[in-house]
Amino acid sequence: MRFIFLAGFAISAWATAGVSQAAEWRAQRIDTPARVMAIETVDGKARVNAGGLWYAIAFAEGKIKLAFIDVPAITDPPQGALPDGRIALGRRDIARAWLAEPTTRYDHGILGDKIEAGSLLIVTRDGRVHTVRLKDDAVFEDLEPRLADLDGDGRDEIVVVKSYLKLGSSLAVIALRKGKYEIVAETPPIGRPHAWLNPAGIADFNGDGKTDIALVRMPHAVGALELWTWADNRLRKTSELAGAANHIAGTLALDMAATADFDGDGIADLAVPSFERDRLRIVAFRPAAHEIASVALPAKAVTNSALVTGSAGPPMIAVGLSDGSLVVIRKD
Repeated sequence: MRFIFLAGFAISAWATAGVSQAAEWRAQRIDTPARVMAIETVDGKARVNAGGLWYAIAFAEGKIKLAFIDVPAITDPPQGALPDGRIALGRRDIARAWLAEPTTRYDHGILGDKIEAGSLLIVTRDGRVHTVRLKDDAVFEDLEPRLADLDGDGRDEIVVVKSYLKLGSSLAVIALRKGKYEIVAETPPIGRPHAWLNPAGIADFNGDGKTDIALVRMPHAVGALELWTWADNRLRKTSELAGAANHIAGTLALDMAATADFDGDGIADLAVPSFERDRLRIVAFRPAAHEIASVALPAKAVTNSALVTGSAGPPMIAVGLSDGSLVVIRKD
């Protein structure tokens, strides 16, 4: 149930007279019926798992409220799918895509087990099934492919983490070329085994009209927030900022960052935990990478982040903490 941020991002209708200051943002604790276990975004709406039950997070009448929702039972994955993988549902030419052919040839286990994917399956709107299969020197070390129209041609490309057994992770872009889906671009692998990266957001983060992919390189050991621009069928690194984390080793929560226009300038920004996960950093990339805000958290962030909209100001960000509480980061 990965949040859908890929084709665009939350553009606010609000306006601001200037750049937001850190003091204007705060973390507000929200009452929950039980310990917060997970946060997800489904069809653009935030929801929280508290004590094993799911609740919608909504902003109404000036207050943030939780409302119980009946979540349908999880359907069985397709045959041969990655056990913990998720199906990406598309709105353009790709109907759905998922990681498949589980393999133990890479003994990293950063996502909770040592089973990774050897291939990616793509089902297009016409019902055709396409397979992108890796050689034995690499795996897809991910849970769900990300669908995004990177070049604006109306067709989705696929963004996924590819890890080499001897060289660590790279970010791969898969696209349709002459009737066949294939890897058309990669970032350079990190350079050593068991060195991983995690995508954080896909949008035009610097306002140049080109799609960017934000990622955190080695979120458990280095915490480098990098921005890669897709142009001319290649990826080019355009920005880097230290001190970020968007994953906890051994967990399945890959979506600890959130993309929205947080400063009202019409350009996407990124909210991501600090490397220690004790603050939420809100980062803009125009004209260069810089903080809009850095908000202290009462405990460490441990869940996915989710956008909560409905107020007159910028989108709010819901985060579950290590003490079992729920906070919403908001600008008053």
